Amino acid sequence: MLSVVKRIIKLANEFAYKIKIAFVLSIFEGICAQMPMMLVLYVFYLILEEKATMKQAWIVGIVMFSSVIIRTILKRLIDGFQSGTGYEIFERERLLFADRIKRIPMGYFTSGNVGKITSIVTTNMSFAEEFGISSMSKVVTGYISMILSIIFMLIIDVRIGIVNLIILVGANITLKNIQKVGVHHAKIRTKAQARLIDAVLEYIEGIPVVKSFNLSGKRAKKIQKEYKDSRDTSIEFEKKFMKPLFWFELVFVVGTGATILLITYLFMKGNLDGYFMLTMLIYIFQMYIPFKVLGGLTGVVRIMDAGLDSYEELKNLPLIDEDGKDIYIDSYDIEFKNVTFAYEERDILKNISFKVPEHSMTALVGKSGCGKSTITNLIARFWDTDKGKVLVGGVDVKTMTSDSLLKNISIVFQNVYLFKDTIMNNIKFGKPEATKEEVIEAAKKARCHDFIMALDKGYDTMVGEAGASLSGGEKQRISIARAILKDAPIILLDEATASVDPDNERYIQEAISALVKDKTLIVIAHRLATIKEADQILVIDEGKIIQKGTHEELARVKGRYQEFWKIRERARSWEIGKK
Repeated sequence: MLSVVKRIIKLANEFAYKIKIAFVLSIFEGICAQMPMMLVLYVFYLILEEKATMKQAWIVGIVMFSSVIIRTILKRLIDGFQSGTGYEIFERERLLFADRIKRIPMGYFTSGNVGKITSIVTTNMSFAEEFGISSMSKVVTGYISMILSIIFMLIIDVRIGIVNLIILVGANITLKNIQKVGVHHAKIRTKAQARLIDAVLEYIEGIPVVKSFNLSGKRAKKIQKEYKDSRDTSIEFEKKFMKPLFWFELVFVVGTGATILLITYLFMKGNLDGYFMLTMLIYIFQMYIPFKVLGGLTGVVRIMDAGLDSYEELKNLPLIDEDGKDIYIDSYDIEFKNVTFAYEERDILKNISFKVPEHSMTALVGKSGCGKSTITNLIARFWDTDKGKVLVGGVDVKTMTSDSLLKNISIVFQNVYLFKDTIMNNIKFGKPEATKEEVIEAAKKARCHDFIMALDKGYDTMVGEAGASLSGGEKQRISIARAILKDAPIILLDEATASVDPDNERYIQEAISALVKDKTLIVIAHRLATIKEADQILVIDEGKIIQKGTHEELARVKGRYQEFWKIRERARSWEIGKK
């Protein structure tokens, strides 16, 4: 248990002094807690010796009242230094983790770890800050009380002291057995909790699909299984504690009984006076209380310890830019040199090379899954290449920190995510320090000012989780406004008009025109009409560039692009004929 205390102090870092002060105050608070009992024993002594006076009664009363007041003050100070510090520690840790998580390779998030992250940041950290930290002083007080009690009893009477030493040694042995159980089963319980949260998140995110295909019963089986596993592991956790906790409590019961028998025997033999016997008979029921508390705290401490293990594991994940440096670039061309990339042993890009000149537009065309989005992800360094180099402004992105790279890039995703916040703050995400006037100007350029002003609260309108209260086209334009506000020199557009209606497509195209002016632009598009003006078009098939050129050049020659264009023209003719 003391190792966990050391761990918390190390984690506290600059706040460690507050926890140490709380430990010291806890010792004095413990003394004040014992004071009334000691004063009662003193009064017994005075009465038995017929030495009690009114003056002494006043002194005892004042000291007892003062000890209660001082203990109340100390408890308030301990709560402030200890529990309050727990919130400060984990506020800092959450913010530090939020900064680190954006630098963890994307592969980690696609391996079923979202539930684990959520469990750690919410459940585990909340448990530690609310229950774990406040238990630390009790752990320290328990061990200190044990040591002081043994010393006190050995000084008063060696025979009784030795009996108490044996009791506390036996209790400590059984306490270690409790801790062994806690270490093993707390980890199992923590992992089950993470799996449950992952299943809940998956079920909630997939609710539209579940409902539309009427598969709620089948899909619910997974979440039901995780609930059952979580229940079973929690019950098993409690069951495993029952036996060692029973032995822990039994040691004190047997020990207390043995001590009473010894005290009685010594008194009957005339080796112990009546006052001392009475004192010991009262004190023996109090002296073990601080140490007995440790048995109940073991589960709390071990759950916290297992949660901290998971957090440390997450904290120590390698960062994608661990060796990167803050590098300033003054040109914004992009180049791929013999780039190869595979995801889970499936080849995505195969030795591709191309260059995107500064202030030019390059379009990526190809079937779904051919590697278009992977190219944009490698530019933003969401992933790292297996072979070859990606250069931005002539600098290998692997030598840069994520921040120094991404400050030069704006990305408009196909699937837009808006935060549960005001429209104003969602747009300002691109530039947090922007003024209201700058936000409105960006919204006008993105062709979303008019529909925002038509809302009840305008820019102060709250959007639902992931922007659920807005249409796809509206969300897309807000994301473009966000990118316009950021005003980065490099723009990555991932199929921005792939799933919107014709009216919204027109607005979005106007917004994109405002966004990409004088920028280095890479755009992924299924709708070929949107890329006719591109400076170069790269046709990608099975991870390779099979064609390169302008629209006019590629449309004239036989190849995949011409096939795409003919399909597009036939579909367009069919739509016109239908009208």
